[in-house]
Amino acid sequence: MLESAKRKNLTGRKKLIGTAVLCICSAFIINTFASGVNPGKKRPNILIIISDDQGYGDFGFTGNKIVKTPNLDQLANESAFYPHFLVGPACTPTRSSLFTGRNHLDAGVWGVGSRGRVRRDEVMMPKFFTPSAYHAWAFGKMDGGLRMMEMNPGDRGFEYWFSGTGATTGYQHKLPDGWRCELITDDAIKKIRSADDQPWLMLMAYIIPHLPWHCTDSYADPFRDKGYTEDLAQCYGSIKQMDDQIGRLLSVIRDEGQDENTIVLFMSDNGPVDAVRNREVGVWENQENKRIHTDDWWLRNPDKLVGRKGEVWDNGIRSPLLVRWSGKIAPGVRDQSLGVEDILPTLLDLAQISEADWPEHLPFAGRSFRASLEDEKFADEHEIFRLASGGPGTPVGSNGIIPDATKLDYSQLHTILQSGKYKFHHLPDDELRLYDIWNDPRERQDLSEEMQERTMEMAKRCRAQWDEIAKRNRTFPMRQLYINNIDRPRQGWAFPATHALRFNGEMKSVDFGAGLIGFRSPGDLAEYEIEVQKALSVSVLLQGKNLDKCAPIDLQVNGKAVKVLNREAERIEFGLTELPAGKVPLVLSVSEDAKEGSQAGEITRLMLKKVK
Repeated sequence: MLESAKRKNLTGRKKLIGTAVLCICSAFIINTFASGVNPGKKRPNILIIISDDQGYGDFGFTGNKIVKTPNLDQLANESAFYPHFLVGPACTPTRSSLFTGRNHLDAGVWGVGSRGRVRRDEVMMPKFFTPSAYHAWAFGKMDGGLRMMEMNPGDRGFEYWFSGTGATTGYQHKLPDGWRCELITDDAIKKIRSADDQPWLMLMAYIIPHLPWHCTDSYADPFRDKGYTEDLAQCYGSIKQMDDQIGRLLSVIRDEGQDENTIVLFMSDNGPVDAVRNREVGVWENQENKRIHTDDWWLRNPDKLVGRKGEVWDNGIRSPLLVRWSGKIAPGVRDQSLGVEDILPTLLDLAQISEADWPEHLPFAGRSFRASLEDEKFADEHEIFRLASGGPGTPVGSNGIIPDATKLDYSQLHTILQSGKYKFHHLPDDELRLYDIWNDPRERQDLSEEMQERTMEMAKRCRAQWDEIAKRNRTFPMRQLYINNIDRPRQGWAFPATHALRFNGEMKSVDFGAGLIGFRSPGDLAEYEIEVQKALSVSVLLQGKNLDKCAPIDLQVNGKAVKVLNREAERIEFGLTELPAGKVPLVLSVSEDAKEGSQAGEITRLMLKKVK
């Protein structure tokens, strides 16, 4: 279904309840909404539901005739629907902006894995609400800075969190006790039913439909029976399974009498990926010798939007946003361009939590869109900036290390600036494009020549946004380990080997399933830094592969060599070393006079164990 037809279809949902009735109800709702939280009544509950890698075309309410999302379709009918809502290019960028109200680049996030570690000085969503007597609960995926090295969701302000019994940090849909999406929904329902009179803020973060696609046969069979591929059957079967769980959540809220006192917000975290036999197909727009998309891709993308997860073409960063507050917000399409960083300021506005009650925090990049919730016709030219995290135009450094953002060559970056209905692209080699994204969602009709003045104005503002972010230089330096042994004494700490501040020699950093690969030749080196609250003694263990076949790896802490106790294929044990208070350099290296290894070694983690 083309976007223009889809927009007419969405607007046409008014016919479901009658134009006259809707007008009367809208006037009543807006008047009620304007009055805000009544004195003596508790603030609204807030339920934020996020799906993972679900493309704009993976919903029934956006025009897909194959996928089955009846509960989300019904939620869309009851919600303010923003079809021009921009998230980040990947999961961690989106979630970090959602939780902080800031551009993810300033929060320290420019991708996923080692590139997705939120800075510790960022104040996250729960801490804005808990001083106003909110409970704060998180279920499902603990991404976006909620879990990071020594930090857990409690450090970020959640009082309770649950990822699924037996869950690991991976994307397993089936856990020992059952299906993850059902287990976390069960636990969330228990929380809702046992809640006291205090309002609650709940994050419901499903990992569907992130690869690997996996669901029970009862969900996949209806798609198999219609002749669709196994990939699509598993993908859309898992989406239907998630939709059923969302339906359970919404039913419990209604049954508990909380429907009119609960703001429900739904979004996806980024665009989709293509796959064959449950393995991602790397199709990037503007790439030389671009690969061909599968037939399944076009079934999932009925509007033929351009791009994918990681890119800042619309199919990479566009998500439907639904906001429902029964009796307060009139349902209907909102023609305003928004960014995910606008959600936190908006929720604070809706809950009427004044700035005087906010914790001290870094400046928001987002702003409240309450005006468009109140008035369906409201629209402005709010500017939203994005940077590609995958494909052509992604920032490139040596092994992913970019010590100074101002030294990056802007001419090779892919950035976008959306302002109202216009979307500006700065592509590699300083190519400029401009699209009327509301009327040309496929980004096919370049208006840069026709509208040169607007194009150059937006080009200037887009570059200015980047320059300000680069000057602050909060984005690219790798997060280092912080040992808070006064505030939270522990017996050990784990540190990802991919988080080096500097490499030397033939070193390769690989996230997800690998680690730091190298240490084969003399001079190979990886440098880290550990910040310690209070001096302590530790032993150090390296975990990895082929550590007996690479060159001998030495360890220096604070400029002093640490004795090697044992070298094996998958581990190297070092002896006692002292960590003084403050910032302590830690260096893994191969000495210049060492014998070259027969193979490269791979280090996945550095383990520090406290020595009594």
